[in-house]
Amino acid sequence: MLQIAALVIATGLVARAPSPPAVEPPMWVFFADKQVSATELEAVLSRQERELAPRALRRRMRVRGDRGVDVRDLPPADAYVQSVAATGARVRMSSRWLNAVSVEADAGQRSAIAGLPFVARLQPVARTRRNDHRPTLADEARTTAAFGVAEVQLEMLNVPAMRECGLTGAGVVVGVQDSGFSLGHQAFAGLNVLAARDFVQGDDVVADEPGDDEGQDRHGTIVLSLIAGDDGEQFSGVAPGVSVLLAKTERIGEEMPYEEDLYVAGLEWLEGMGADMFTASLGYYEWYTWEQLDGKTAVVSQAAAVALANGLIMFTANGNEGPEPGTLIAPADVDGIIALGATNLDGVIADFSSRGPTFDGRVKPDLLAPGKDVWVAQPGTVGEYQQANGTSLATPLAAGVGALLLEAYPDLTPTKMLELLRATASHPDAPDNEGGWGMIDGLAAAGLYCTCTDGDGDGHFAVACGGDDCDDGDATSHPGATEVCDGRDNDCDAAVPADEADGDGDGVRGCAGDCDDADPARWPGAAEVDDCIDNDCDGQVEPACAPTTGASGTGGDSESGESGEPPTTGTTGTTGTTEPESAGEASDSGAPASGEGGCGCATNDGTTSAWLLLALAALPRRRTRSRGRRAE
Repeated sequence: MLQIAALVIATGLVARAPSPPAVEPPMWVFFADKQVSATELEAVLSRQERELAPRALRRRMRVRGDRGVDVRDLPPADAYVQSVAATGARVRMSSRWLNAVSVEADAGQRSAIAGLPFVARLQPVARTRRNDHRPTLADEARTTAAFGVAEVQLEMLNVPAMRECGLTGAGVVVGVQDSGFSLGHQAFAGLNVLAARDFVQGDDVVADEPGDDEGQDRHGTIVLSLIAGDDGEQFSGVAPGVSVLLAKTERIGEEMPYEEDLYVAGLEWLEGMGADMFTASLGYYEWYTWEQLDGKTAVVSQAAAVALANGLIMFTANGNEGPEPGTLIAPADVDGIIALGATNLDGVIADFSSRGPTFDGRVKPDLLAPGKDVWVAQPGTVGEYQQANGTSLATPLAAGVGALLLEAYPDLTPTKMLELLRATASHPDAPDNEGGWGMIDGLAAAGLYCTCTDGDGDGHFAVACGGDDCDDGDATSHPGATEVCDGRDNDCDAAVPADEADGDGDGVRGCAGDCDDADPARWPGAAEVDDCIDNDCDGQVEPACAPTTGASGTGGDSESGESGEPPTTGTTGTTGTTEPESAGEASDSGAPASGEGGCGCATNDGTTSAWLLLALAALPRRRTRSRGRRAE
């Protein structure tokens, strides 16, 4: 895990050694700038490009349309951080995106920090405690042949049909953030964990360890099982083919509430490590008032907005504080994040599921998924399952559907994912603050991927089954493709560019350099013959055929042609032998019979000769004779 630890340091999300909680709540210290001059900026941005995971950089560039890094990715100025530490405060976490550090400091230290000239403001670190409904232990687990006890909850989202068309989440990387993860359950036997980080203890152990409250990893284990668990016919999560990044960011003890600086640190780490998606079921409701739930005020909401701008698709719980209006939690208030409400297994919205709207009037939650009496892997066992409740469970189920869709459509952005899920949910035309746009329908969202064909694997589906790919046997032909010089309608706009024609059938198209698409003897690379035609399309004819005007030119006078020597009547242009022919008669080669000077020679009085006019008039007939025609 040395490489992972190195990246944590490089991204500025350094977890310091744990210590007992301070008497005063921890504080955010926001800096006014990053102390980087214009001359230094390019060098530090280039360094940051190299420190990001390549997958993260590609995602950012695809979604943002720029180089993928900007000043937000630079860590707070080291001099600023050192000055804060010099007051005696203990630095806990550092955030690039917020340009801030969190500290533990007493009143005197906070006063000293506030007086530093580069400090913009101080703000308490928000803290909260999870308000999950306790699990319901089932007397007997119901099983079916396909997905075991999870069959009903998966059916409600149309997941079995998505799995039947081959979707498992393969190739998708999901960042999961929670209280910890114990991977001893057999549902995780095939799980691919790419990296893990504990922001509570400052190490890479995400299961319970000394210093954690007993059972701290319980909630994260349950959540992870709903995304990626797989236990044959006993149980299945939604997307068992995904790879995961795991961040442990939450404390569970009453005396150790969840703190948003750990949340921000985990989010920045997961995004920088290359996650395609992020899911977390934690939110903040005790610290922030409804008036502050506008998607811009809460610190976790500000961090989530940056992650979304970087192309990270995000799922979050809307909260368990319902049924009153305006009971959502941060960061569910962010515009663009996918916030989940919960139903029971009959599709009825649970009373505890938080309702919207946001303070600025936007509908929340966005969508619904099962969250009451949901079957999960039972933590602390090897192969047992139980039922549990909470929007914390609806969220990973929805995130799993998102992973299946991202496998089907890898170019989905946060905006497009949200639009797709909303448009295909149970009531897309009548969203409300009880259940948003309705229950997720994974099969409807998958659309043509599961009901059509993509024979050439280009991500577009055949016209024959409702798609837009005009040639499903050619991966270079689909809407939006680049036109290439092949004579085909590559971009499926029902038109082939005129320069892609091969009118003379010589195997060379106008776009490939054919300078005369009516003459099969003319194309790049054709043999030049003595016919005063630019056969090889290089823009030049035979030197002896260069037109003259009667004035002196380089290398000869007006009567001698380019060689400077007078033409010899009867000499062909190819053999150098002299064979008299009648004036004006064309030679067998198609060249004029008047001699080496050829058709470009002028008479003494500067007028064009009659045989030249005749020769030009005859060119179309001579062009029908193929000379070195290239194979198709």
